[in-house]
Amino acid sequence: MTSTEKVRIAAEIKAFKNTDFSDCPVLTEDQMKDFKPSHLRGIMQNYKPIKKTVNVRLDADVIEWLQSSGKGYQTRMNAILREAMLHSVS
Repeated sequence: MTSTEKVRIAAEIKAFKNTDFSDCPVLTEDQMKDFKPSHLRGIMQNYKPIKKTVNVRLDADVIEWLQSSGKGYQTRMNAILREAMLHSVS
């Protein structure tokens, strides 16, 4: 990711954080149940980030902790890293 992209993303996040949502209607439980993640709707339906295979050395206790929640530990690891990445941009 280039420094220009980082600056653009940081500006988008800052603009979103300053958005006034006070005039938004409160949603009912039934309306909330109808929501689908954005990757399952419209144009984003077929979006999938490009995956790269990497070799990384992690502490054994970290791997055990990730695996202790069951299948999908690599997906959880990716989500944790993505959250850290997005947090560092803001």
